[in-house]
Amino acid sequence: MTLEVHEKYSQELYTAKDRGYWKAIIALLFGSLLIFSTLYSFQPLLPVFVDQFNITPTLSSLVVSSSVFAMLMGLLILGFISDRYGRNRIMILSIVVTVLTLLAMPFANSFALIVFLRLIQGFFLAGIPAAAMGFLGSEVAPRSLGMAMSVYIASNALGGMGGRVTAGYLTDLFGWKTAFSVFAGFGLIAAILFIWLLPRERFFKKSAQPVSHDLRGMAVHLKDRKLILYFCVGLILQIVFTAVWTYLPFYLQGEPFSIPLKWISLTYFAYLLGVIAPPIAGKLSAHYSLNSVMAAGIIFFFIGVWLTVIPAIAIIGLGLALVCTGFFIAHSMASSSVTQIATHHKSGASSFYLISYYIGVVLGSTAAGVIWDVFSWIGIAATSLLLMPLVWMIFKSAHSSSIEKTNSIITNNN
Repeated sequence: MTLEVHEKYSQELYTAKDRGYWKAIIALLFGSLLIFSTLYSFQPLLPVFVDQFNITPTLSSLVVSSSVFAMLMGLLILGFISDRYGRNRIMILSIVVTVLTLLAMPFANSFALIVFLRLIQGFFLAGIPAAAMGFLGSEVAPRSLGMAMSVYIASNALGGMGGRVTAGYLTDLFGWKTAFSVFAGFGLIAAILFIWLLPRERFFKKSAQPVSHDLRGMAVHLKDRKLILYFCVGLILQIVFTAVWTYLPFYLQGEPFSIPLKWISLTYFAYLLGVIAPPIAGKLSAHYSLNSVMAAGIIFFFIGVWLTVIPAIAIIGLGLALVCTGFFIAHSMASSSVTQIATHHKSGASSFYLISYYIGVVLGSTAAGVIWDVFSWIGIAATSLLLMPLVWMIFKSAHSSSIEKTNSIITNNN
């Protein structure tokens, strides 16, 4: 093979046959596991902070909502920076700062310092999700992109689940500071592997457009009624879902259950259904109407929430499984609808959906704390009674508008 031919071959997009393809996938796998395990690791620990720092459940939820709020800012800012200065740089920065904040966490002796570290951490956690898909889209051949994206997205869910389970279990056995020392150790290993394995960017093209141009292009989506309705669907779904999982440890540690945190943390294994349910829902939507699949997701979600009100551990476990199944079905239908409806700046439309999704996390963790303080678990369950019918009405309205627009285009073309 001549040098010229070799150089040409080396510049081709990665496929599943290439070593660089698998290095990229494994690097992003470790990066994603670290990012999303860190983001959600504090969720089962709120009762621990309530006891240690003598604070309310609502205040304790700031360790979740502050990080997610900062992540929203990071998604916007780091996303723009990565398009102009390189995605690898942003992802490596994200990994390094995440590890540094994890190393500092066990030395935090006040709740205010923990929240401050979580704010910094949350902003830089956004580096991977802001740049990873763009990196894969630029470096991987279309025929091999589907599998790469699937592994990355699955690692997001597994990271979130693993972070919750591991943090809860280790904290109950050894304390939260020891638990985060373990997370920091994992973070160091993940960071070394990420930096070592991540291939260099070969096809990165610096965006020549000013930021104002991109912002104007994205802002167009805020004038589209259908897209705004879909954004609201993602927001409301996440409010209920986050409220359930954030205040579940308080519910199960109280009477009549009095379950230790290490066993409560195992309930987060229900998130495995978040990996299984979306592809099944996608296949079903090809054979049945989108409305039917969405309705099934909402019904599963609603029934699951109310099953948790019954004071029987087996029934609560079944309810949580239905909650996860229903939520991820509904979420996948809403997010896929956004990408189908957006005719341009599709990544911008997806970003707005993601932003609304994470705003739902903030509201479902901290704002829902007021409901917990007053009404306890029945109040958390009641949010589904109020909001799930609203989700269905909004989704149906948005979907009907989409069908009318499609029929109008077909009629005009004929």
